[in-house]
Amino acid sequence: MNREEYTIGYLINKASNILETASIENHQGEARFLMSYCTGKTISTLYAELKEELDEVTRMRYMNLVKKRTTHYPFQYLIGYTYFMDWKFLCEEKVLIPRFDTENLVYCALGNVSPGDKKVLDLCTGSGCIGISFKLSRSEKGANDEVVLADISDDALRLARKNADRLGADVEIVKTDLFSAFEDEDGNPIRKFDVIISNPPYIPTNDIKRLTKDVRDYEPMLALDGSRDGLLFYRKIIGRAKEFLTENGMLFLEIGCEQYLDVFDLLRENGFEQIRKEQDANHLDRVVAAW
Repeated sequence: MNREEYTIGYLINKASNILETASIENHQGEARFLMSYCTGKTISTLYAELKEELDEVTRMRYMNLVKKRTTHYPFQYLIGYTYFMDWKFLCEEKVLIPRFDTENLVYCALGNVSPGDKKVLDLCTGSGCIGISFKLSRSEKGANDEVVLADISDDALRLARKNADRLGADVEIVKTDLFSAFEDEDGNPIRKFDVIISNPPYIPTNDIKRLTKDVRDYEPMLALDGSRDGLLFYRKIIGRAKEFLTENGMLFLEIGCEQYLDVFDLLRENGFEQIRKEQDANHLDRVVAAW
């Protein structure tokens, strides 16, 4: 092999071309980032060392990661983490990858919850990014909220615990099918919350086949499929949320960009009077807040 073929610059260009052929949209950026990940060097350092040669072990590791990415295996699963609201969250298979759009949900809650310690439920928590980020953000301002991360998935709860421990977030982890862990055997609430935040599964079943291969083939259907019309979990959550909210309690929901009117109607039907929506950076409906 030509010695040039061991250099950082050559390998990045080669990887970028391979990823582009596999229809990876951000092929150049991912080629550089995977090199940074494998070498432990910053992107700026890589640019200064493009002619440096890699040892065989690092080169093979890098090209193996590139090869796996050509199958559209999610980039975040490859490297094992992603950033959410500037915090580094671990990512693992069988658990939904945190999305930038979901930051809107947390910011909306932070902007509307009054000062003072609150009891908070993050329902369908997944990686824990919502509840943990809420807890950490409020702690920075002196609040000592009691935050519960709840999910039905054991894989999600294990990852949420790892993320909470790594980030120093004092939260409670609860396995539950929606509100079941917070009611007695007769269905009466035994715990109430000042704030309920949720990013439930909301993609209509027939729309899942139109998702990108990265999502459709690798991320958990349990966290994506919202049944025929995408509203199954909104019906379940909104239908019982008032029972588990304190007086003047707040409900924050992430929604699909075309679901606001349907979710609005469900909230009205279930006694919520103050309802408003917030949009994301692309001016698409993304969050519903209700009191």
